[in-house]
Amino acid sequence: MKRHLCLLLLLALLLAGCDGGLYSGTLIFEGEHSFGPGTQLPGDVFVRAGTAEFGAGSQVAGSIYMLGGSLTVNGTIGGDLALLGGSLVLGPQAVVDGDLRLGGGEVAGVETAVIHGDIINGSGVEIPASVMAQRQSWDDCLRALSAALLLAGLGALLVRSRPQPVIRMGAAVVDNSLVSSAMGLLILLVLPALLVMMAFTIILIPLVVILGMLLLLLLGYGWVAVGHQLGMWLNRRLNQGLSTAVATFGGTLLLLLLFEIPYLGDGLLAVTAVLVLGAVFLTRLGTQPYIPDTFKDEPPDLSSYARQKR
Repeated sequence: MKRHLCLLLLLALLLAGCDGGLYSGTLIFEGEHSFGPGTQLPGDVFVRAGTAEFGAGSQVAGSIYMLGGSLTVNGTIGGDLALLGGSLVLGPQAVVDGDLRLGGGEVAGVETAVIHGDIINGSGVEIPASVMAQRQSWDDCLRALSAALLLAGLGALLVRSRPQPVIRMGAAVVDNSLVSSAMGLLILLVLPALLVMMAFTIILIPLVVILGMLLLLLLGYGWVAVGHQLGMWLNRRLNQGLSTAVATFGGTLLLLLLFEIPYLGDGLLAVTAVLVLGAVFLTRLGTQPYIPDTFKDEPPDLSSYARQKR
């Protein structure tokens, strides 16, 4: 019964992530494509390679994501226009209702196009002082503190009810940090490529969103495990005699607050994310302890081995 409920919940999440229960999009891999004045595309457009031209009067209801190739836009885009690679030309009648996101490639005609949103340049543009002040506002600090308190509280409740999975993951991070980091790096190398391939299938984009949320949950689970180890270590060092739940709450809260330190926090966050991802998979979500493989018997004698000659 529980398995059926989980399947129904997953199906509901998939349908909830789609517009009207079905995702619509256009994928351009190669060739030359021309969309005239009467063109009305209902979903997003992904340009991987080839040449595409949207003439005056054409409309795209969603966003355009460009990873390569050549694109000329002289129509209306209902969402964002994101350029990660290739060549983009905006005509004098081009209208972008969302943001223009420039992460790479070449772009021309921005001055004559109508951009209702913001122009976001991810390739070394200077950040205004007002934006920096906004990022360091009290509202952001309160939101970060609220999220840290929430995760720390959930971690304390989790340790109080089921401490063993958290202990196993934390032990994998501390006792087998090299193996955990290697596994975490492997996951971070493979997972983004897998998600991009799934996103290109269009219909699996809602599943990509769900997997991204699942990845965040796994990171939070791993941070609680590291926070538990940190809290217990501080408890022993300071000789406070705190309970396991209280030590986990304090250690997790301290760890998340360390992530907010400028410059240093980003590096600490990256290292911890790699370690906890590896530990989560090594311990099977904490269901079993990670025990490194060792030679229990004498290694085999290969002195009599000889390669067969052809």
